[in-house]
Amino acid sequence: MKRKEEFSFLKGSLSRKINMDTRNNNKRYAINYSNVERKFAEELENYKNHPELIDIEEFSMNYSFGYHYSNDIDDLHSKEAMFIEVKSYLQNLRMCA
Repeated sequence: MKRKEEFSFLKGSLSRKINMDTRNNNKRYAINYSNVERKFAEELENYKNHPELIDIEEFSMNYSFGYHYSNDIDDLHSKEAMFIEVKSYLQNLRMCA
């Protein structure tokens, strides 16, 4: 599967701002990691016959977008930060599995 760009509309100094915001706990979101695991497990089950279609980056991006949309948060920095956290969490899970 072709590698997707991570929120390519955000550039440069944004990652520095995201890192500072996460360290200072200025987040506009709260991640429920058991929910992330459950949703990703459902995704794995849905595509068990086609594992090549499962993509952690795409799942993380969709999860972040869905959270922000359902909570009426319109902040690109927050979406990017949540995407990065969810993606890192899922990648670490896969390494341990």
